[in-house]
Amino acid sequence: MGLITLARTVLDVVVPPACAGCGLPGPAVCAGCRQALRRLPPPWCTGCGHPWPVAVDRCPECLGPIRGARQAVAYAGPAPAIIGALKDRRRRDLAAPLARLVADAVPRPAPPCVLVPVPLNPARERERGFNQARLLAVALGRLWGLEVVPALERVADAPAQRGAGRTARRRQVAHAFRARTGPALPARACLVDDVHTTGSTLAACARALRAAGVRQVTALAVARVVRGPGAGGD
Repeated sequence: MGLITLARTVLDVVVPPACAGCGLPGPAVCAGCRQALRRLPPPWCTGCGHPWPVAVDRCPECLGPIRGARQAVAYAGPAPAIIGALKDRRRRDLAAPLARLVADAVPRPAPPCVLVPVPLNPARERERGFNQARLLAVALGRLWGLEVVPALERVADAPAQRGAGRTARRRQVAHAFRARTGPALPARACLVDDVHTTGSTLAACARALRAAGVRQVTALAVARVVRGPGAGGD
């Protein structure tokens, strides 16, 4: 047993693992919190995945050259606490159950599609120690047997997006991403992120991928902020 494994074992005895949603001892996401997560049933917007009373091809929430985006749950109920624990409390153990949540709700992209994690602000990634989108993409790649390609990088340190409005988000990330140099990307790519808020970041990433020669870009996220007639109840 390695020192890291031993330390985690000792820590689990002293401070038992707890659910990130409610804090009760037990799994990373308990059965009660899984049940409380609000799924996003059809009909959806074909472009961005936002739920609406009727199916639409494009909606007011659509941004950029993304088609077929989907999300597993609404950013409501225990979802903010669970995703916040992954990012702010560095609960890396949440990546696997969150990826499973996506895999259970969203059809697997057909190969030769690759999974492309949304890059994190470099300073924030150094502070946090990881990029949560990449952890989610790797976990999804294992479940689906798809390759994870970190094809994008940030070229501008945009301010933190939390709390910013739609217009501010779009302006902050408009030119924040570019494709990394390296092997040619396949014709299809699927962006992976934790939360779909306004879609501004995903749209900017999609434009960078399209500029690099990717013909079709879609996107997946664990949760999304739901607005308008599709908001429903928590």
